[in-house]
Amino acid sequence: MRQSLIQSLQRETEGVEAFGQLLAQERDAIKRGDFTALSELLTRKVEVGQGLSRQVRAREAQMQALGLRAGADGQLLGREIDAGVAQAWRKLIFAARVTRDGNALNGAVIKAHLDFTQQAIQALRQHSGGDVGLYGRDGKAAAGVGGVSLAAG
Repeated sequence: MRQSLIQSLQRETEGVEAFGQLLAQERDAIKRGDFTALSELLTRKVEVGQGLSRQVRAREAQMQALGLRAGADGQLLGREIDAGVAQAWRKLIFAARVTRDGNALNGAVIKAHLDFTQQAIQALRQHSGGDVGLYGRDGKAAAGVGGVSLAAG
């Protein structure tokens, strides 16, 4: 039973690491503005995430059968913790933390892009008189925003 849990922990760690690699690819695509790649990565992230959910459920059932559980800070709790299980658990927790940090970094990159976009829209609105929208109801650019370069310094 313990060997089966170790194998489950290893598979889950591999899944978490695969998700982390997708996050790194996503971050690169965001930086490049490659929206096609982002769409494909989202599909792959959903697939990996679903697989991880199944792995977590299986691992939790195995842990419960052995009288083990995860503590609030990620520590492994139980009366008898096998050294191999403990080592596999530490690897999983490390991979999960690295992936969590990668996800937080992606969030920060996205926030920076959104902040820049909002500032650019505000600058365009100020240049066009404030109340004029960027696009009319027909989807065409409203008068007053033509010829403005966001790259001009």
